[in-house]
Amino acid sequence: MHPFWEIPEVVSELISLLPRADQARVAQVSTTLWEIAIPHVWTFVPDIRYHFKLFPSDLWSEAEEPATSPPQLNRELRDRDWDRFLSHSRHTRSIFYTTGDLRNVVPPAIWSHSLLSASFTRLESLIVSVFDDSMDQGPVNIIPLLLRPSLRSIEFFADRSPADSPLVSTLQSIAENKTLFLEEIVLRLIWNVGSFGDVGGQAIASQRCLRRLAISSLADIADLTESARDLPSLEELDVRGSRLLFDLPVRNDSDLGFRSLTILVAAGVPDTIHTLLCSIGSNRLARVALTFNHWIAGDMSPQLFTELQHFRPHLIHLHITVNGSFFWEHLEPLLNITELQTFDLLYARFDSHKITDDRLRQMVDAWPNLARLRLKVSPHTSHLTLTSLAYIAAQCPNLKKLAIMFEARKERNSLFSRAVDVSHFSKNALELLDVMASEFDEGDGEELASVFRLWWPNACLCRSDAHTVPTTRWDIDDAPSWPGENRQETGTSE
Repeated sequence: MHPFWEIPEVVSELISLLPRADQARVAQVSTTLWEIAIPHVWTFVPDIRYHFKLFPSDLWSEAEEPATSPPQLNRELRDRDWDRFLSHSRHTRSIFYTTGDLRNVVPPAIWSHSLLSASFTRLESLIVSVFDDSMDQGPVNIIPLLLRPSLRSIEFFADRSPADSPLVSTLQSIAENKTLFLEEIVLRLIWNVGSFGDVGGQAIASQRCLRRLAISSLADIADLTESARDLPSLEELDVRGSRLLFDLPVRNDSDLGFRSLTILVAAGVPDTIHTLLCSIGSNRLARVALTFNHWIAGDMSPQLFTELQHFRPHLIHLHITVNGSFFWEHLEPLLNITELQTFDLLYARFDSHKITDDRLRQMVDAWPNLARLRLKVSPHTSHLTLTSLAYIAAQCPNLKKLAIMFEARKERNSLFSRAVDVSHFSKNALELLDVMASEFDEGDGEELASVFRLWWPNACLCRSDAHTVPTTRWDIDDAPSWPGENRQETGTSE
């Protein structure tokens, strides 16, 4: 064997880069590689049932479908029957479990055995799916049995949460467990929150080390969100619901919560997002992403965006998606947030206000530190011309990412000169220019691309999806190149 394979640290690093199936094959090569590879094989387990196949094959037989009761032991359960299960489970950091998967697979004697508590000692992440057809857990809900002091993240995906749901009983266990120090809770609830609200709020409020909370549902999740307002370490809040029925507070500093937030993601109606912003007392909020859904868009107002000014000077990244009608005066308060470094604006309604060269010039002048600008709009509302791009090239030397839809046809650019003084643009830092669904005269794309390369000599030119949802993929190596023979085809989007 080559001496390379005798350096465990190097071999371990190499094996960590392989897919799980290849890691398992490496483990079968030799005893030495087995000891190095097995911890990697069992670090992330996509199905918890794999663990229970480590028990001796003669210990029990799986019940045949459809089964009305779990399988029974074929013989007495001995301590040594646990050896492989305990040995491999101690390497596991992340498990995925769908409720009901073990209903007809594992005998109840396993769940009640004292050695179960010695398993998964390094478990950090637990991902659980709870669905209608898997509510019957048999004699016990096993999820609370997997709550370990090492656990840092728990994610739930559920379509409903009646009082007898494993989700409800698990969250009750989280609220009562004094040894948990979760840093992340993710709750993806499709429809009814049901009786989940109170116990869910208790579970969230009990985790004083929580750093990230994500909740999404088509039901009202305001109470769940408010349960986290006094958590001292919460840095990221991601709430997306069709209804967020917050009570509008008076901006009194002593009544504000969420004081440690640095990232906010929210989706809902303008009024309720406004009230959520009014309840935040953080002086460190740096990233905000807001989405206003079209079927419940309601009325937007400048006051909503005025609220964002309270988060200066730390607010530097802003992403806004408007799926309803949009008017430019709504955004005027954002021009006062002069510290902005990234700004994404996405709106697609044809009845929204037009974006013009003058409006874009206002943005460029207001945000001198701009490093990323993305404007994804309906073709009917983009009245930007090449004059806007020339202004950006001259006034934004620090800009690195630019995605913009503009009119490049000569009839719309009669006053624009393509003569370029390279000395004005040699210091530009642009790395990526995405022309999106911009329209060009036939055969004119290559000539304009040459102009753009003079303005931005280090930039990769690309064209994202020009027909359906033109978004920007900021991974430069993967961006669809432009111009080219396939420039009108749908590119890679993210």
